[in-house]
Amino acid sequence: KLQVDDLSLNTSNYEVLRGVTAIKLSHKEFALLEYFMHHPGQVITKDMIINHVWDEDADILPNTIEVYIGYLRNKIDRPFPDAKALLQTLRGFGYKLSA
Repeated sequence: KLQVDDLSLNTSNYEVLRGVTAIKLSHKEFALLEYFMHHPGQVITKDMIINHVWDEDADILPNTIEVYIGYLRNKIDRPFPDAKALLQTLRGFGYKLSA
């Protein structure tokens, strides 16, 4: 089980919770969030995401990463306006998941 602030991810049953609210993620969204949660507070570049979340033979464009980051934000941050946004964009550098 991985935890960042009030966001938890259980790798054995694929359950994601923000507080007590269950969040449904696609397989790729789950893999992306799991990668972020293994590196809390670290800046993650698009290349790092492509190399660790997608298969090495996949032809992924950087825009695809932006789309999936948007999907993740729509599920883990936007539905919780009273809580701090956890997924941050660092323009020109990458992304960071932190409390």
